[in-house]
Amino acid sequence: MAEATEQLSVAEIHQLLRQQQSKVSALQKRREKLAEQLADVEQQIAELTGEDGGGTRFRNEKSLEEVIIDVLGKNKKGLGLAELTDAILKTGYRSSSSNFKNVVYQNVYKSEAVTRDEKSGRYVLA
Repeated sequence: MAEATEQLSVAEIHQLLRQQQSKVSALQKRREKLAEQLADVEQQIAELTGEDGGGTRFRNEKSLEEVIIDVLGKNKKGLGLAELTDAILKTGYRSSSSNFKNVVYQNVYKSEAVTRDEKSGRYVLA
């Protein structure tokens, strides 16, 4: 492997890295879609059987993205990920996720309405 990379130019290495990052991004999006499909199937099973399907899925009035936008709209200077997660939970938003912070991160990452301020590291409305 070391011999192969010694023969590559910096531009070629950057191109390989971009290709890998693109593949990872595509796989993450695919995983999110599959997770949503699985949650829908579990919900349908629960409705048909009267069982909870093994997990509790809360129904919130607003989607997580809508809550994120509301929270960031009230915090013009933006919030860090931990602060944003806490602020969302304080709104009454409920989740059964064991790693809700990661769920919030995935939502801000894919949201076109939210951007990360590189200087402060905080998330703000785009």
